[in-house]
Amino acid sequence: MLLVTALGSVSGGVFWTGVFFLTREHYGFSPAENLALALVMGTGYALVARSAGTIGAAFARLGVRRLVTLGFVAWAVASALPAFVHARFGIWLGAVLGASIPGVIWPVVESFLGGGRHGSELRRALGPFNLTWTLFTALPLLVFPWLTRVHALGPLLLCSVTNVAAALALALLPRRPAPPRPEHAEAAVGREYPALLVASRWLLPLSYLLLSTLSPILPHRLSELGLSADAALVAASWMVARFLTLGAMTILPFWHGRWGTLVAAAVALMAGVALTLLAGSLVLVVLGLTLFGAGLAATYFCSIYYSLAIGHAAVEAGGGFEALIGVGYMLGPIVGLCGRALPGGPEGTGTVALAWGVALLGGALAARPYFAARRARRRD
Repeated sequence: MLLVTALGSVSGGVFWTGVFFLTREHYGFSPAENLALALVMGTGYALVARSAGTIGAAFARLGVRRLVTLGFVAWAVASALPAFVHARFGIWLGAVLGASIPGVIWPVVESFLGGGRHGSELRRALGPFNLTWTLFTALPLLVFPWLTRVHALGPLLLCSVTNVAAALALALLPRRPAPPRPEHAEAAVGREYPALLVASRWLLPLSYLLLSTLSPILPHRLSELGLSADAALVAASWMVARFLTLGAMTILPFWHGRWGTLVAAAVALMAGVALTLLAGSLVLVVLGLTLFGAGLAATYFCSIYYSLAIGHAAVEAGGGFEALIGVGYMLGPIVGLCGRALPGGPEGTGTVALAWGVALLGGALAARPYFAARRARRRD
């Protein structure tokens, strides 16, 4: 499962971050065009992920493993499309398909991950899974300059290779995920878990909303600071921070079941976005990206753990989790596009003010389960 995750995550890094460097450098996309592309990509991902359970049921006779195998093959084809269709239509079609298809892949992979695991056993499984996908999501950006020197669309062609390899690696998995063990599941769910799940479900799309606001304009922001060839390497700093934070959460045992983890994640997200878009020096921008990556990591780990723990690792649970990510990917570009009309431009104060406004609203909604849980404890 970790091998499949590693191979598939290469495409995740290319399609959700690297593709915007390709569209800017190779196709001449403006910030507004990149935001529009990100909006369509996020919408496609959200719709497919939300339907993952239905799609899995429709192909029940085929089996979920074969369904995911077909998904990886289709993802490989979508990744290669821009190399054969040279007009802008090719990159649009390849990017939208390449963003939408994994909406049915990852919920099934997460079902394999959580099947038959609960409590500390589930957390131990989530640690290597999270470290694997974050490392291999960052890898394409770290080798991005070299790949584009080999071929202008080298990162996308790499995705085709890794997706075919992932389809072959799926043969190592059983045909279906392991079933849950209800007696273990109930004992492993803490009293605060339902409220924490609701709160994390507000923060998760918020975190990806901020990410998808930032990613399409990050190449242009770094270009303002005088970076060109090494811009993708600097952009990868938030991925490195996310990897290290997930590693720390894998080792440390006390973060789950605590509200302070989600509060710290929300503060890091908002501070990180503000520094990245407003700071005048490269050092402060890197600090902002580092804070942002740490906030993303904490929000993600909490949300996937509570989703799988309470949802018993069903495909529907993973689909709902991934759909929330898709909602964030869908709404973020809207914030970015609206921010262009506000003072400060797309990379300045207008976008930050709008992103902070949305973040504060999301934070207020995420706090409601906390106060509801406190009132319930007082009644008890």
